[in-house]
Amino acid sequence: MPEMSFFADMSIVIVVAAVVGLVFSRLRLPMTVGYILAGIIVGPHVGPALISSEGNIKMLSDLGVMFLMFSIGLGFSFRRVRQMGGGVVFPAIWDVCFMVLGGFLMGKLLGWNNLEGFLLGMILCDSSTSIAAKTLEELGWLGKRFADNTFAIALIEDVLAILLIAVLNGVAGGMADGTADYWATAATVGRQLGILALFLIGVIVTGILFVPRLMNYVTDHFGDEIVLMASLGICFGVSCLAQEGLNLSLVVGAFLAGAVIAEARARRRIERAVKPVTNLFAAVFFVSVGLMVDPVVLWENLATVIFVTLGMILLKLLNCTFSCILVGEAPRDAFKVGIGMGQVAEFAFLIAALGMTHGLSDRPLYQIAVGVALLCTATNPYLLKTSDRLYTLTSHLFGPKAHELMKWYRRWSAELRSRREGGQTMATHLRGHFILLGVDLAMIAILFTGVYVASRIPVVVEFRAWLDALWHPFGYPMNWSGMLCAGTALLVSAPAFWATHHTWNEISKHIAEDAFAGPEGRRLTRVRRFVRDVLRATGLVAIIAYAVFLCNGFIQSLWLMALLILTTITFVARSSKRFRRDYNASHEVLSRAFDVSALPPEDPVTMEAIIAVHTETVTLPRNAAVTGKTLGELDFRQATGASVISVSSRKGANVSPGRDTRLASGDTLVIVGSDEELARATALLTQTT
Repeated sequence: MPEMSFFADMSIVIVVAAVVGLVFSRLRLPMTVGYILAGIIVGPHVGPALISSEGNIKMLSDLGVMFLMFSIGLGFSFRRVRQMGGGVVFPAIWDVCFMVLGGFLMGKLLGWNNLEGFLLGMILCDSSTSIAAKTLEELGWLGKRFADNTFAIALIEDVLAILLIAVLNGVAGGMADGTADYWATAATVGRQLGILALFLIGVIVTGILFVPRLMNYVTDHFGDEIVLMASLGICFGVSCLAQEGLNLSLVVGAFLAGAVIAEARARRRIERAVKPVTNLFAAVFFVSVGLMVDPVVLWENLATVIFVTLGMILLKLLNCTFSCILVGEAPRDAFKVGIGMGQVAEFAFLIAALGMTHGLSDRPLYQIAVGVALLCTATNPYLLKTSDRLYTLTSHLFGPKAHELMKWYRRWSAELRSRREGGQTMATHLRGHFILLGVDLAMIAILFTGVYVASRIPVVVEFRAWLDALWHPFGYPMNWSGMLCAGTALLVSAPAFWATHHTWNEISKHIAEDAFAGPEGRRLTRVRRFVRDVLRATGLVAIIAYAVFLCNGFIQSLWLMALLILTTITFVARSSKRFRRDYNASHEVLSRAFDVSALPPEDPVTMEAIIAVHTETVTLPRNAAVTGKTLGELDFRQATGASVISVSSRKGANVSPGRDTRLASGDTLVIVGSDEELARATALLTQTT
């Protein structure tokens, strides 16, 4: 029977995971490596092949990854990310973008095609949250600034990896019929991202409004068993909706379910209730990863695995170190973040499996991903242990001037975050310009998409066919219809291109002037002008590259694109006065529409105060050691640092308990304090005789 077969395979996986856990824990070796090796041993490719059913392996993998992503979601905090802000968001986006590009270049060096190169970049872009957390915990570094940054950046990269999975599903859908039409694939990707965006918004908004309230009610009135069932019910429900209802990955649903549950007041009690289950199935997931590994194929591609591993560790170190330094982190902490991020995440296995399932590559991407993960997981703890020594060695490569420049940059970035202009910090002012820049770029993409949709109308298709049949000079096909579509798209988006260039020029101006503040002088003026001109030239090149990328959907000839883009630049330059006038008028209308200066001021509430203090509900067990004692006898406030704000018993609720309040078994206490204070208070109250 299939049920018995799955039960037998599940039993083997759990037994093997338990044995491996004992051995690797005793030897103080990475548990993830042990679980994957155990899966290889009992899998269908080695030895007696204790587990060989592909359906059962797929089911085990799905269960494992769902619980793993659920546990990662429980560790995610929207408030935490909001508090840390650009200090972790920018490095995460920077790292993902440049790792995708770096993976693409590594693929080209290996002789792979473009799509396989991008798949390799997607596999390498995300760093494992669970592995980073376990490694930092084993080293006793949790709570340090660089450790918090590492964990937060890895969490944001998990969210970005979810977006990449949606893009990959869209690419696979666009190529499902065996064709590789540029705009058809782009439309499929856009549709997939649209569904994902609606799902994200719906689950996050609805979840944050209702799920925390529900979980607070459950934790206040029921025991851990019901808390566990409620949490897993939400996890399974959202995951099923994502996979079966919207054709998204269950990874998305499981992660979001954990993230919205984490907003509940009793988050730590929920984590304690579900942790045994999530730990069990996390081990099941890594064992299932090993079940799909063929050691023979892995050995045949060992050179590729070593090359990719070394390239990934080096690129992660450079990307994360540089991006963290850009946001003002100390060089030593930035260097440690770069080393801590030097391992691939669980999403690497999912992306590799998706690529092979949809036939996007004939190469053994899954085996390569597992090999890279094994090497990185095995070496990352040792690299972290020697990070201080490695930093000392590398810092000697730079002279005193470089170190002075680094100190100056940190002072400048700190001043940039604190300096105010018009009631706003300069960092906030720049962030507003970057938001406008993103809106302008999105508008350009929407206009190009509109031209593409219009070009698919039957009448327009017939006209394009007639146009392409016209005379071709020198016998060279001119692709007149493609030139017409690209030219039309460039023409209608010309104001948006001007706005993008104008916004970037404003950003360049602010950066140059704020970075080099001081008494006016000829030398300072030259430095400011040089920085501003370099930034503006870089932005112009990036805008032209963006236009080339969009025009590539209509024409592939570089010289034709160059002709069209040069014509567009000339048109924009001649029409700049009119564009500026329209831009200023639109900006004035929007400013009046969203002017909030007349609203009454709100009381300032710092994010630090919201993050630092939480509440938690604790129910005294039947044989609690504190039973019969008063809060004064326990010296509760001085012993734990937390405060009791209410005590509920069968007689009723005491919303302002004093030192003479006597505790009894079954009483429910609501306590408030920081995470450390709540942990001490919970340990005191739940201690049994």
